[in-house]
Amino acid sequence: MRIVATMAALAACGDSGATPDAGVLVDAGPDDHHPDRVGFVNLVEGGFTSVFAMIQDGPELPTLTLAARDGDCAIYKRALNPRCDPACTDGACTATDTCTPWPKNAGAGTITVSGLRSPLAFRGGQFGYVPEPPPGEDLFAPGAQIRVTAPGDVTPAFTASVTGVAALEAPFQNLTLVDGRDSTVTWTAAGDARIQVALVVGWHGAPYEAMLLCETADDGELLIPGAIIAKLPRASSSLESHPSWIMRFDRTTVAVPGGPIEIIAGSQVFLHFTHP
Repeated sequence: MRIVATMAALAACGDSGATPDAGVLVDAGPDDHHPDRVGFVNLVEGGFTSVFAMIQDGPELPTLTLAARDGDCAIYKRALNPRCDPACTDGACTATDTCTPWPKNAGAGTITVSGLRSPLAFRGGQFGYVPEPPPGEDLFAPGAQIRVTAPGDVTPAFTASVTGVAALEAPFQNLTLVDGRDSTVTWTAAGDARIQVALVVGWHGAPYEAMLLCETADDGELLIPGAIIAKLPRASSSLESHPSWIMRFDRTTVAVPGGPIEIIAGSQVFLHFTHP
């Protein structure tokens, strides 16, 4: 995982290795997803809201936490809301009789993206950033060097890079998950990036309740262990669920004072699953 530290964060730590625009590149070990992220810049081909950006002053509430891990796969869950009396009116109940304000937008100025097939900028809007002009379906060439730059505002300035990936090719898959039984996901291997498989639990009209997230080599097949399937919660509602997907991706994480921002270049297709 690559973490780009902003100048403000580095100054607080007394690091003198910052460059004027981006800080230093830190080798932080395993390329893990950050459930506590405070923002993201998604440059993803395929699907809806796949080209979108948001930066806030704290992680989404209730915040996801790691509940289980098995090989390449992990389960992230939201804690059941405790009770607050009186009920929270402008935030989330995060502990007994403790209301935490909802995170607020904390933009870093207009975010510009170079290295795409067409110029793209993210400008601040009411519900996060808005891409301008509206992007096409073919965002980048495989191997393209994509540079994401923010001049700074509430969130300090940062610059980071990701690499364009090959378009993902995979059959539509409708998985039936059985506790204790391995399940297989397939795609056409390219070997040039990482693959993310996300099985998302919960009604799409509310924050999802849990996610089984696997990040693995781009070799054409993922075996989801039956042992971790047994730990995946069932949805609390039978209403339409959040989408699940397979994605080939490259990711950089920017460290800002509020928390991590994930920047992803990817290509995805959707899949469906049931967990009787």
